[in-house]
Amino acid sequence: MGNRRQEILSKAREMFSRRSFHAVSMEDITRSLGMGKSTMYHYFATKQELWKAVIKDTVGGLYRFVLAQVMADESYDTQIFQLVSSILTYFEDNRDDFMVLLRERMDFLDLEAIKEQLDPEFWAEYDRFIDHFRAMIIAGQSVGLFVSVDPNLILANIFGTINTAALSRVISEPDRELTELIDGCYQVIMGGIAAPETNQKK
Repeated sequence: MGNRRQEILSKAREMFSRRSFHAVSMEDITRSLGMGKSTMYHYFATKQELWKAVIKDTVGGLYRFVLAQVMADESYDTQIFQLVSSILTYFEDNRDDFMVLLRERMDFLDLEAIKEQLDPEFWAEYDRFIDHFRAMIIAGQSVGLFVSVDPNLILANIFGTINTAALSRVISEPDRELTELIDGCYQVIMGGIAAPETNQKK
């Protein structure tokens, strides 16, 4: 049963990554899997429920991979590099995941109702992930490595730079690897978040 559910999630992720939420129907997904509607509805009663499961599965995979790659005993700037590297590596190996997460943020559909349905376990995982890196930023600020601004602005800089660079590459040069962007993203991010005295030392 678990394999069938995962098969549905994988196909739905693939289709949602290529077309908007509104453009993909449950029938499209069942037909592509050679599956009867009744089987699909046994696992997911609505398209919103399926989308919610895809988002949870996708985000969970990303978080687990990134947290396993960023070493807390490394210097803070090294951890930033590892964060950039792990996200772009994950997206290179899972491009459908990247596009699904991008649509979740940028698509024209109103996902507020779906977001409200995401269970406390999902939000707890999200909070743990963000809190982990927020704490790293605060610790780096305490030793003068990062600029003294709201840590959330620094996180927005990091994730925004990575997502924008990856999207540009996927659109303009889809055959090139996202991992080629690691060094450039790291340099841009550190140029924006490193404390002035740190930049002067370089």
